Amino acid sequence: MPAPRPAARWPAPPVAASADDGLPAEVDRIRLLLKGEPADPPPAGCPALDRITAGFGLSGFERDVLVAAVAGELGLLDRPPSFAWCVDTLPGPHWDALAADRPLRAARLVELGEGPLPHAPVRPDERILHEVRGAGRLDERLRPYLADLPAAPATLPASRRRAATQLAEAWQAGRRALRICGPDRADRTDVVALAVATVRRTGHRVSAADLPRAVTDRDAFARLWNREVVLADPVLVVELAGDEPPELLTTVEYLLARIIGDVLVSTPRAVPLHGVGAGPVVDRPTRDEQRELWRRVLPGRAGGPAAALAREFDLAHSDILATAGRPGADPVTAARDLVRAGVRRDLDGLAERIPVRAGWDDLVLPAPAREQLRQLTAAAAGRVLLAERGFGQRTARGLGVTALFAGPSGTGKTLAAEVVAGALGLDLHRIDLATVVSKWIGETEKQLRRIFDAAERGGTVLLFDEADALFGRRSEVKDSHDRYANIEVSYLLQRMEQYRGVAVLTTNMRTAIDPAFLRRLRVVVPFGHPGPAERADLWRRAFPPGLATDGLDLARLAELDLTGGDIHTIALRAALVASGDGAPVGMRHVLDAVAAEYAKHDRPADPGLWT
Repeated sequence: MPAPRPAARWPAPPVAASADDGLPAEVDRIRLLLKGEPADPPPAGCPALDRITAGFGLSGFERDVLVAAVAGELGLLDRPPSFAWCVDTLPGPHWDALAADRPLRAARLVELGEGPLPHAPVRPDERILHEVRGAGRLDERLRPYLADLPAAPATLPASRRRAATQLAEAWQAGRRALRICGPDRADRTDVVALAVATVRRTGHRVSAADLPRAVTDRDAFARLWNREVVLADPVLVVELAGDEPPELLTTVEYLLARIIGDVLVSTPRAVPLHGVGAGPVVDRPTRDEQRELWRRVLPGRAGGPAAALAREFDLAHSDILATAGRPGADPVTAARDLVRAGVRRDLDGLAERIPVRAGWDDLVLPAPAREQLRQLTAAAAGRVLLAERGFGQRTARGLGVTALFAGPSGTGKTLAAEVVAGALGLDLHRIDLATVVSKWIGETEKQLRRIFDAAERGGTVLLFDEADALFGRRSEVKDSHDRYANIEVSYLLQRMEQYRGVAVLTTNMRTAIDPAFLRRLRVVVPFGHPGPAERADLWRRAFPPGLATDGLDLARLAELDLTGGDIHTIALRAALVASGDGAPVGMRHVLDAVAAEYAKHDRPADPGLWT
């Protein structure tokens, strides 16, 4: 770790500073001046006043005005001094000491009471009074905006310690405004807290959304913060969510241009801000670091379960530590449930969680399609092992597994996605296009980013049903609508290439999918109309064993050119009608349901079916 840098302005005041260090001597000098007696500066001044004088560049007269104001506030003088009294009594007077751009007022060291300016009482600001008395604390007017940085964690992965060292060295080199990026806010905060502790300073953080918007309020915030920098030299951490509107970023730039001291902009991804330099990037811990973290939080330091959890999830340092001490008979199961609950919470409102109940025995597909699905499942299960063995380290592409299920409606694409999720032991989340797609520029990308960020932590399979609505072909740009639609598709192309999780796209219009997506897909599984053998199997599964049937000719029904979805709909309709009749399901019920399904699709029914 680098040595603490020399203070560019002032170190923080000692916590146990004496309330009277040098102050009585300063006040005695003012009293002598009141009596008209000569008063040379005392041999030892007040340390707090010395810091304030040097930090704000006060003249000798301005320092005496501040001392007189403090003495008046503490009752050490007969009454609070006025500026006219200071000019008449104190040596080296100059009228501009109370000008708006001089430090006494610009830095709000003193306040003026009511009355004409020369005769208004001069009183110290409360923050300055406490500082002089050795009890300096953050100004209460800043408290609604700021929160203290947490204590630096006792242990951090090596990648985090390197990032903290990089920040500390940048401050030592005099770099004032820096950016720290990373997907997880808690991890970025841990790095900043360690860096601030390394250089023996304090830090405060503020959410960009909480910054004052009105110009006068911004200027007041900047003045108060600049005073804190001179008094205690803290670090300001401005936290961005990563999807701020341009006007909010303008507010951040406005403040950064007006405040002094060291500033960190903490953001999930790089955001261009004027005057802010690039700092460290805090990615999620490496798989080896995650495995070590899991081993640390699991009882008994279990090696095998720790490795399994590190492969299943890609988590922040803070997420893994949050699982420690959770109740549960099996700590590994408890940790897994906790992480999945977090992913479900992050996807809430953007995706629908589909209960995973189907297995391989529920899937009726031709052998080639079934084999492709098994290969897809094996690839998804083995992708992390490949990453651990160095595969893909030389490219920016992720080792995620994405598949396209293409075929007519009702051929089992969604069911197959459920089977894949079940085989992997993962949740299945179907993206709600009505929530994700927005007419407002940039909103669709923002929602998609939230989805991918949450899903990359692991524990779920993303299902983009009717994917051609999102992944459609880019068109020739004829107006602004075409341009922004193409931007959305281009964003998806980039994100799908970097995606590290498992995603399934389904469509019944394969030709509508942009060809650039096909290169990024690991597997394309065709889902066609089932053949006679598959249809016979589907009809056998259509009616549960507990449902009464009578004389069903399944071989005859298997001759009908129907999809699995059609067969399910027909079976359900027939069962409902038969239940209403109080009779078992017979061929009459089924054939009537077939005729209704044909009519729904404008298909002529074969008259021979009813003979």
